[in-house]
Amino acid sequence: MNLHTSKYKKYLYKQFLRLRKNVQDRPKIFKFKRQKWASTQRFLRRDLKFFRRYRFKDQFRFFIPRFRSRGNSFQRKFRQNLYDRKVFTLFYGGVSKKYFKKQIRKISSSYKIKHLNYSILKVFESRLDTVLYRSGFCYSIRNARQLILHGGVIVNGNVVKSKSYLIKSNDLIEVSSILKLRKLVKGNLLRSNFWPIPPKHLIVNYRTLQIITIFPKTQTYLPMFNHYLNVGSLLNSVKEF
Repeated sequence: MNLHTSKYKKYLYKQFLRLRKNVQDRPKIFKFKRQKWASTQRFLRRDLKFFRRYRFKDQFRFFIPRFRSRGNSFQRKFRQNLYDRKVFTLFYGGVSKKYFKKQIRKISSSYKIKHLNYSILKVFESRLDTVLYRSGFCYSIRNARQLILHGGVIVNGNVVKSKSYLIKSNDLIEVSSILKLRKLVKGNLLRSNFWPIPPKHLIVNYRTLQIITIFPKTQTYLPMFNHYLNVGSLLNSVKEF
């Protein structure tokens, strides 16, 4: 089961470079297509006319736009809102604009402003693919989605094939009894360094490959983030697109 294709990696890593942030903490971003990039440079250098008018860019440096600071205040604000929305959606495996817009509007209309931060995190951390990734059963959210689509995840005794299925408190999540899928999950656990540590709202049994979720009612529940979560920017980005 090939859970990662070169086409997907190329698209994913290009987004990291454009955002100038390794959103998902992928260590392979600096090793991606290194040999192919070098061979492409050698091939292009043979054509001196092309080489004179083309400026090579280092693919291992994050892309910084030339005129990033220009524009009026509205343009800079719009650019920042778009950036924060892309970082947030990419952090959760690249959720679609439609799903993101629907969830943010639903949360903002039903919760108070001071609880928006916790409410947004709770919804996206309750997704089945995110729970599998946080527990360490899968090495990425995309890997978790593949496991779900292949019928390898059971929630409360029922097979669930929806990656956006929202887990509730006291739900029991199990890996299917299919030997091939269980070996795949155990292989992911063996090559994992168990960092970051699974959050407190997940009780994980690594022997039986089971997870029980317990969401606290207070705002003490916060996952590990490698970026600043600007809730106001996320709300503004929903209004703009």
